[in-house]
Amino acid sequence: MHARRNALLLLHLTVFIWGFTGILGKLIEQGPVHLVYTRTAIAAGGLALIALWRRRSLSPFTPDLKHYLLTSLLITGHWLTFFLAIKISTASIAAACLSTSTVFTALLEPFWFKRKLRMYEVVLGVIVMAALVLIFGLEGGYREGILVATLSALLSAWFNIVNGVLVKRDSALRIGFYEMVGAVVVLGLFLAFRGDLPPPLWDLPSSDIIYHMILGLVCTSFAFVAGIAVMRQLSPFTVVLTVNLEPVYTILIALLIWGSEEKLRTGSYIGIALILGCLVLNSWYQKRLERNEVIEPDPLSHG
Repeated sequence: MHARRNALLLLHLTVFIWGFTGILGKLIEQGPVHLVYTRTAIAAGGLALIALWRRRSLSPFTPDLKHYLLTSLLITGHWLTFFLAIKISTASIAAACLSTSTVFTALLEPFWFKRKLRMYEVVLGVIVMAALVLIFGLEGGYREGILVATLSALLSAWFNIVNGVLVKRDSALRIGFYEMVGAVVVLGLFLAFRGDLPPPLWDLPSSDIIYHMILGLVCTSFAFVAGIAVMRQLSPFTVVLTVNLEPVYTILIALLIWGSEEKLRTGSYIGIALILGCLVLNSWYQKRLERNEVIEPDPLSHG
């Protein structure tokens, strides 16, 4: 019971930190590909230093290495589409679209964990979708951004579910490190092929250097590994549902920084209240299920 409570507290701290991701993505004066490449490179370096400090092994000799590298493709796609959505719409809209990841998780998780579809997850997911509609209203000017951000939510749900499986048999630190390395390699090869590698970090404006360090070390090195680690105690659905608080934090922070540019309609705040209500309801229902919790099969153990 205490382990689950501590995991929930860590998860909420992590999601609060993630709330700054969209803000930093808008503040940094780089395109999405350069931004994600720099972010993952800093994050990989930060995780390597943490492993050295804590004397944790990052040995690549693990049968799951191929899964880490494949998952890095999903993470890369998620971050690219997320930051692209920010650039072509607003930080509030891009972050709020991540709420749809709840629906995608409810549909994908039963397949990966070889269990039946839970109707309450679908219902909560639909409520979150309805809240998303309220948040957006009919924002016709941002339709492209909404579509791109929703694709980002699908990729987010997918890689969170896979990590929920992987973390059962390896450390979150090693998983996170190789997922970041995979993203750096893929993006580095892509940018090198285009002859478009970004300038060294020290050649960027001082403000961008600061924002990148916060994004790479705090919002990624720490928060990304913490987000994986909590899945030892929490289901991917609970994690993704709680992550729906990220747009709430992002919207509030964006309002403080950019004011009317990020202001939402009255219905949007009703939508935020619905998302919070779903979080409370899910937490209550999960406590009821704890006593009847069963160990589910590991889908990746079959090849």
